[in-house]
Amino acid sequence: MYIMKKNTMKLTKNGTFNLVYAIEYQDTDDRYDQFFYIYNTIFRNVPLKFLNKLNNSEFKAKVKAFCDKNYTEKAANATGNSKVEIITGDEYYITYADEFGTDTVGNDNSLFNDYGQLVNGRQFFKYDFEPDLTNQYTYKNLNKRNTYMKGLN
Repeated sequence: MYIMKKNTMKLTKNGTFNLVYAIEYQDTDDRYDQFFYIYNTIFRNVPLKFLNKLNNSEFKAKVKAFCDKNYTEKAANATGNSKVEIITGDEYYITYADEFGTDTVGNDNSLFNDYGQLVNGRQFFKYDFEPDLTNQYTYKNLNKRNTYMKGLN
């Protein structure tokens, strides 16, 4: 388990980090047997002053054990592997504009990765230390109907 040292962490969006629980799945439709994680945020926008407390291997092991014991998994492609990790604000809040550039997508502030940033109801979510930061972002297709589905109902 990797331990991030406080002095090696670059300053992130508003000087925060995020503690997440990740469950590994296998993409059985892919001929190369690709694996991917689905994330559940536990603590969001945590101030850097808590880094030493939350980035402790014993603390992470306890959180992982609790989540593993209490997570209800129904998907057949779950591998049984999981992890607890810290994701910096710069990675957690990558937008489509950050990823592809404003020349390609304009000023699209939709979140590129899904770590559970905008969902407080996911299992194990405890607290958002700075909800105003979270509210600046959107999901690209959150609560929007797909255009190809319009004529079906």
